[in-house]
Amino acid sequence: MQTTNGTTPDATRFLYFLRQLVSLIMIVFAQGIITFFIGLLSVFMMFFSSDYFWGDLAHVYPPDKLMYIGIDFLIAGAAFALPWLGVWWMLYGLSEDGRIRCFPLLLLFAYLTFVILFLQINPVYNPEAMIPSSAGESTFLVCMGMSAVVLFPLYSAGVYYFVLKPNTRPRKRYRFLLLCLIFAVAGLALLPALWHLAPSIYPGLLSFPE
Repeated sequence: MQTTNGTTPDATRFLYFLRQLVSLIMIVFAQGIITFFIGLLSVFMMFFSSDYFWGDLAHVYPPDKLMYIGIDFLIAGAAFALPWLGVWWMLYGLSEDGRIRCFPLLLLFAYLTFVILFLQINPVYNPEAMIPSSAGESTFLVCMGMSAVVLFPLYSAGVYYFVLKPNTRPRKRYRFLLLCLIFAVAGLALLPALWHLAPSIYPGLLSFPE
């Protein structure tokens, strides 16, 4: 028995599962690459913003430096969000019927990959390090990872179900801008709570100098 395109049902099923396997491998690889470069960007950003991460308020959230910390936070968030817009848009564009097949499964693999990478974080002060880190810098890096753990699946679902999939007004670009605005506000609102929570989850942060 053959299908309309001349292939057998078994061959069609095999090609379907092969495409899904390739998509899952690509998603895991993309998460690893994006997370690696975001980590490098975060460390690079510390060289230009370390002055407001030192001081007596390093172990608590410094509200007087909110604007500077918020700008760094949003820059890192945008650098993480935009590549994932590209990944989901590419998969959406490759689909034949305007939908990403097994999107929840792909999102689950991407999320689990990120969680596994995030769990490798164990901030411990090393007094012999060539470039010393402050409590504020280390807390900020941990907070960025924690916020991504919370917001990444919601953001990805928003990109697909709110931006890409609907074929209605307003245009995709405007829906994406609205989505970015929502998550920027959510991320900034989440940052103070994560800042106070981080030392209880990672006690090693308390050993860093102020």
